[in-house]
Amino acid sequence: MKQLLGIYVGIFVLMLSFEVQAGALVEPFLGYDQSTLSAKDLSGNDMGAKNSGLDYGARLGYRLDNGVWFAGEYAAGSGDSKSNVAGTADSTYTRSSMGAVVGFDHNQFRFWGGYGLSDKLIAKSAAGSETTFTGSNYKVGVGFKAMPWMSVNFEYIVPSYTKFDSGSGEADVSTVFSEFNSTSACLTLSFPIDFGK
Repeated sequence: MKQLLGIYVGIFVLMLSFEVQAGALVEPFLGYDQSTLSAKDLSGNDMGAKNSGLDYGARLGYRLDNGVWFAGEYAAGSGDSKSNVAGTADSTYTRSSMGAVVGFDHNQFRFWGGYGLSDKLIAKSAAGSETTFTGSNYKVGVGFKAMPWMSVNFEYIVPSYTKFDSGSGEADVSTVFSEFNSTSACLTLSFPIDFGK
């Protein structure tokens, strides 16, 4: 993870130092996320949950004069998790991801897609035990610039978690779950700042 962060920092510094007057982009964002986890254990019992909470993060990249832009992105969030299993106490979660996004702006409308190289979900039970899921994700998004400096956005994110660790070592998700799928819908406000335009 430290190596990946170092690569991103290097790319960001390069983009900011290489012809910055042509459109370096900084875009913090904040929003509300609602996700659904569809999961079944090897016996077919429902282990799913619904999560909701706050999302935040930022993009740092470069915008071309034709409206195309690309950026590195860091996103994180936390909130409450309600199990589908009757009688199970509510729990909490935290999530973080790092990836790359490519987009296109046309007048006030914005469109983008992205791939998360790393996606981590930490679920914490009411009793205090933690389970960490790791993998990747992809996303698509649309936005509307309500003001030159503010965009209202909707994103659809599909994480793909392949590993988990409940404290006894990392293992494949498939060794415990016969089904483990997650989708997320996120409504955000972002504040795109173009340097050099």
